[in-house]
Amino acid sequence: MAKKARKKAGAGVSATNRKSKKVIAVKSVKPRKQPAKKPPRKAARRSAADVAKLKRAVIAGARKGKTADTLAAELGISKTYVYALKNKD
Repeated sequence: MAKKARKKAGAGVSATNRKSKKVIAVKSVKPRKQPAKKPPRKAARRSAADVAKLKRAVIAGARKGKTADTLAAELGISKTYVYALKNKD
């Protein structure tokens, strides 16, 4: 037996189902636009030398009577990280 040839719906044209008369969506042929790339993030980890420098700066600032907010702003780190460095062994 020979198979019946089926008509394919053209790109961008919607076809209808014979029984239900509902419109069947046809996938678009146009390529999707790529979303804009996000800028690279900062490194998640710091080197031991960098942490040691920050720790010294935090301890020196605390001796001078600077607040944690001031130290955090100067060093570019969070206030909680200032407290963590201050209490580190």
